[in-house]
Amino acid sequence: MMNLKMTGFNIKRKYLPGLILLVGMLFVAGSLLARGLTHTIAPETKLRGFFVTSFGELQVIMPEAGKGRQIMVAIEKDAGAEAVASCLRDLFGCKKNARLKPEPVVAQNKYEEDLIAMFPELQLLAINAFLPPAVQERFNRKLDFGGPNCFNTALAATDGIDRQETRHVSLNEFKARMGLLYHEVSSENPVPGDVLLYNSSDHAAVYLGGDRVFHKKDLHKEYYFRMPNRLEVFHADPGEWVPGPNYCGPYSKPGDTKISRIQGFRRGATPLQAWNDAVMTRPEYPVISLMKTTAMKTAPAWSLGKVMGYWSEILSEELATKLGESMKTDAAGRLLYTELESVRDQIFISIEDNYFSSPYANGDKIAKEIWFFDNEYARSLITALRRLYGLETDEETLNRVCLTLKAINGDYRGKSLLAIIKAGN
Repeated sequence: MMNLKMTGFNIKRKYLPGLILLVGMLFVAGSLLARGLTHTIAPETKLRGFFVTSFGELQVIMPEAGKGRQIMVAIEKDAGAEAVASCLRDLFGCKKNARLKPEPVVAQNKYEEDLIAMFPELQLLAINAFLPPAVQERFNRKLDFGGPNCFNTALAATDGIDRQETRHVSLNEFKARMGLLYHEVSSENPVPGDVLLYNSSDHAAVYLGGDRVFHKKDLHKEYYFRMPNRLEVFHADPGEWVPGPNYCGPYSKPGDTKISRIQGFRRGATPLQAWNDAVMTRPEYPVISLMKTTAMKTAPAWSLGKVMGYWSEILSEELATKLGESMKTDAAGRLLYTELESVRDQIFISIEDNYFSSPYANGDKIAKEIWFFDNEYARSLITALRRLYGLETDEETLNRVCLTLKAINGDYRGKSLLAIIKAGN
């Protein structure tokens, strides 16, 4: 018989029956919890618009891509929701005193109505409230334009970039921000909020907990923001768009990309605003900021080509070439330079999507049609560029430059747009 005093316990004999009963009750409660949360619905059950999966040990009902935004758990009608809430707080690293609770599902579409009718004997509870705000905002949505990618998604969800900057983020910008704001940690046991980088540069996702990550698979507009298993980021989720044979992106054959390495990164304490302020002191900032904000405003409306024109794509490439050396002398300059690369790529992606995606597109004709527009954006950009080089700009100079740029009419080869703008004629 165990000697309780020898093992460090000093429990009076009269308390033992109650203690044994309590332990037994906890064991039974845990068993009931496991049954109620992970075995209520057989995984092979066919659910229109949904599929059964798991977050850690918790069984969940996940909407297919585009089939709704509520993530659910099913429990018995007479079961309390606190056990579910406790499990979710542990999974997603919520504060213990957070007053979060799963809410009864109120159907928002036909798929959810059918699901509720299918299980009248169960409670269906939505658990989205336990997810980080950035994930709640984006989960199972898709954007109406191409460009924003996995790097933008991972940064926006972890305060590595301003959340309103829904735009393309180049690999160079992603790595620059990771180097300034994050530190590398083990990927073996990630914690909620860690950024996972796959195969050094193939993909990035945010770890949520319960072996789930949050990501957008690619820059293509048909991809939804999803929450796959952390080892299945290259596989197609149920109902997810699968590219055709002519698609040249990295996921033309979902599942073909193999995971060879995963790195973990954790957000540090450095405020994002500190780097935003440092970047704003750079002389190139007004130029790059104008191009970035205009691209973010016009890309979702599919009006980038008609506002920024094809000349902006050529100019952004020229600026990336000409400003590279001068901007890489300090950390703020290097970060701003990578933003310029991202803006260049977003302009290219939007123009390609809007005008050149058809195999019948006539490139020369399109280049002329959207080459240059004499508008507020063009005049502001010309003025900002001339100011960057210490040149004053009056109305007459602006008119001359605009006329010269317009006269190029898409025939830009062998010409320097920057030289034309600086010359003022």
